[in-house]
Amino acid sequence: MTILDALRHQWRQRVRSPTWGRSLIGALLLVLAAGYFGVLFVALGWFFPDIVAEVAPSREPLPLLNGFLLYGAVGLVPARFFLQRSAGSDVRPYLNLPIRRARGGRILQVLSSLSLLNLIPILVLAALWGSTVVPEASALGAALWAVGALLLVAVTQFLNSLLRAAWDRHAGFVLGAAGLLAVLVAGSNWTGGGMLRSASAWCFEGLAAGRILPLIALFAATGTLAVAAHRMLRHRLYSVLGDTEQSRVQSAGVFHGAGRGWSRVASVALLDLKLILRNKRPRQKLGTSLFVIGPLLLVLLLGEEIPPMNVVLFGFLLSGFLGLTYTQFGYAWHGAHYDGLLARAVAPRALVQAQFVTFVGLCMAPLMLIVPFITAVRPQLLASLGSFFLYNVGVTAPLLLVLGTWSRTALNLDQSTFFNYQGVSTYHFVVMLPIMGLPVGLVMGAGLSTTLLVAAGLGALGLVTVPLWTRGVGGLLWRQRHAMASGFRDE
Repeated sequence: MTILDALRHQWRQRVRSPTWGRSLIGALLLVLAAGYFGVLFVALGWFFPDIVAEVAPSREPLPLLNGFLLYGAVGLVPARFFLQRSAGSDVRPYLNLPIRRARGGRILQVLSSLSLLNLIPILVLAALWGSTVVPEASALGAALWAVGALLLVAVTQFLNSLLRAAWDRHAGFVLGAAGLLAVLVAGSNWTGGGMLRSASAWCFEGLAAGRILPLIALFAATGTLAVAAHRMLRHRLYSVLGDTEQSRVQSAGVFHGAGRGWSRVASVALLDLKLILRNKRPRQKLGTSLFVIGPLLLVLLLGEEIPPMNVVLFGFLLSGFLGLTYTQFGYAWHGAHYDGLLARAVAPRALVQAQFVTFVGLCMAPLMLIVPFITAVRPQLLASLGSFFLYNVGVTAPLLLVLGTWSRTALNLDQSTFFNYQGVSTYHFVVMLPIMGLPVGLVMGAGLSTTLLVAAGLGALGLVTVPLWTRGVGGLLWRQRHAMASGFRDE
């Protein structure tokens, strides 16, 4: 079997699907959205020197670009993790055929690389290369920089495949490694070391200057990740797809919530992450949230003067929109296996605490990526992000978790999120009005400084009283559990 055969099989599978029309409409909408944001990002790449001259006239475009390219790669990896198909998602029909695993693994890697998340970064880098690198670097330096940029995209592709296979094998290890890396990067930025920025500058400034050593390092990193991803995918092919009894036991283990206290909470929070990564609707829901956060961040960074009202709204959305998108549906995400959670005697308070942990994690994830950019360009906005992060964690989260106890309809996680309003009710708008209305009213009546202080104070109060309100919400969930289970069963 060749790659062309696999592509032809995939095309026929989609054409013969009973949901072909609906899938076609969803694919067209996805292509239009990708085209819109692709054109936007390519235009930003092409006009990057003009933007830098307008926003930061004291900075040179090429050194600034070279210092932040690795940040872009770090941001591309979680985007791939949430939005790009896994390398083993289309191999089920081939498992019984006489195809060597090594060949199957290579075909899966190639099929996974045929993604808009490879095309768009390459086009953006091409625009940056033409507008920023070519005018400043020599011919040799520009050529080396272009090869290095392509290798960087390949590194993110292989790293995504490696992380997907490692996630299925030991999700806790992946989360721990990602958390450790985030702490190291944030700590180096906080102390002024700028570890990632220094590495990015050494690599791409060296390439632009015509040095070979950074190119050798990129080739070595790409080759190492390619071999590691291929070997792990080849050895874990069947278990990654969930076709072995061992993988089913591992998947079910999270429902048992072995242990007590925070081990039980971590187990259910891990289940939330698996729901996001393994199901279509949660992945698309969070993916569309990233498309909302991106333009907001660009407006925030590129605007000449930002009114206080926009500072409040952007701070609220950038520090909490990802968490709001997921947590607004509460336990409806767990509707299909809610009976299983009850049967395994998972304490209601543990469910509440796990949802809170998921909310905090989803709020922190985009902040880790955007804070370095805001620190470099608009450091005065850090106070707004910090205040409203506390506000979302200490005020928004408890209210949404209370709202989740009134869910009675399970969500269909296999359906697309586009033009799909299941789970949304008037209660969400009623609850969100005072949450957003309070800071908006304060900034109009008392000014920006008072608004940030009040938001931070309320959020800190909510964080201090986490043991109290999680116990209260847990008690409410305990009283509502039978009604919720009946609703999720559609009884």
